Amino acid sequence: MRVGVIGTGHVGLITCVSLAEVGHQVAGTDSEAQKIADLQRGEAPFFEPGLQELLHQTTESGRLSFSCSAATAVADADVVFVCVGTPARASGEASLVAVEAAARDVARHATGPAVVVEKSTVPAGTSLSLKRTLRRERPDLGGRLEVVSNPEFLREGHAIEDALHPDRILIGAETDHAFGVMRRLYATFVAQGHPIIETDIQTAELAKHACNAFLALKISYANALARICERAGADVVAVADVMGSDPRIGRAFLNAGLGYGGYCFPKDIQAFQRLAGRLGYDFPLLSEIARINQEAVTAVVDKIREALWNLEDKRVALLGLSFKPGTDDIRFSPPLALARLLREEGATVVGYDPEAAANAKGELPELELAPDPYDAASGAHCAVVCTEWEEFKQLDLVRVRDALAYPILVDGRNIFEPDQVVAAGLSYHPTGRPPVEP
Repeated sequence: MRVGVIGTGHVGLITCVSLAEVGHQVAGTDSEAQKIADLQRGEAPFFEPGLQELLHQTTESGRLSFSCSAATAVADADVVFVCVGTPARASGEASLVAVEAAARDVARHATGPAVVVEKSTVPAGTSLSLKRTLRRERPDLGGRLEVVSNPEFLREGHAIEDALHPDRILIGAETDHAFGVMRRLYATFVAQGHPIIETDIQTAELAKHACNAFLALKISYANALARICERAGADVVAVADVMGSDPRIGRAFLNAGLGYGGYCFPKDIQAFQRLAGRLGYDFPLLSEIARINQEAVTAVVDKIREALWNLEDKRVALLGLSFKPGTDDIRFSPPLALARLLREEGATVVGYDPEAAANAKGELPELELAPDPYDAASGAHCAVVCTEWEEFKQLDLVRVRDALAYPILVDGRNIFEPDQVVAAGLSYHPTGRPPVEP
């Protein structure tokens, strides 16, 4: 099929390469000229495992191309994906300006009937405005520009895997024709055993926000539980293991630590709460999820302060700057929030990350960068594990101890076992577990 993709960010570009990989002819477009120039040279504008290789493979095959011209992506397309950003306004509501602009581009450049797919995360009811815009801009096409909701469920760091092997494909549509087009689009995935869930559009739109909010709820629950475990002398990891053994609960997303970050969870929770308010329902649980998430960062500051006494004139090494492993994304990154709080209290902060260092420096110019974790620890009064990169799990802890000015390790992600750290001669301050001294 001929597929157009408007927006080549974390969602749009993954959509491009995955659909091209299974044989569709895909054309991507973006308003950022530099991003398109990079893509035309075969360079991925952000890090995602496997993305660079798949981008090269699909562009070399001729199935994937990029252009600054929306007309190139939209004209003659059977399906057009809207993958633009929906950032939070000052009110917390999602800004849909880019979605409206994309709808206008589709209407102006469509040369015939097409299915227009909401891939961006949008509030329930957005499809009504999208349809209205399409009809206003192209009355001659009438209802032949059909709107479909097809939310993404990609995990940064695993996005290629999730796109090529989805655990479910959610499609919200209004007509048999639109469902038929989407079934044809995803036929290869269905043949591989990946299920399609078909609903009305509003249900599909709402389901995306509901999923993200519930996953964030599990993370914040684990972090609140960690505060209780610390006061009770219990082990939050063991408690979460017990909880996770119950199939009604599951172990995923019950890891206590610095909290969630990234682009999706923070803005989607705000947008979901504003949507609920507009619909006349007060949803205070969502505010509490966000509050506990912020508390997770300040709790680590408290641990560092307790270990070091005063933070003024202390040097703190942060191991990990991206909001999660497997990505260079630092949007709403808990490690950077931690760095800001430490600097406000007079500490010097040095950081290391295998992929996100340059982005972190751009976001926080005062941050010192180190070329490796041991250099980051050199002369620091405390090292803090902020992101659970596999590289950190393999650290030589004796070497870390020898590099530090004070032998103190704060584990904001519980990647180590206490006995392992203490055996290396380090004072260990995990999350939701009792501290241990060598």
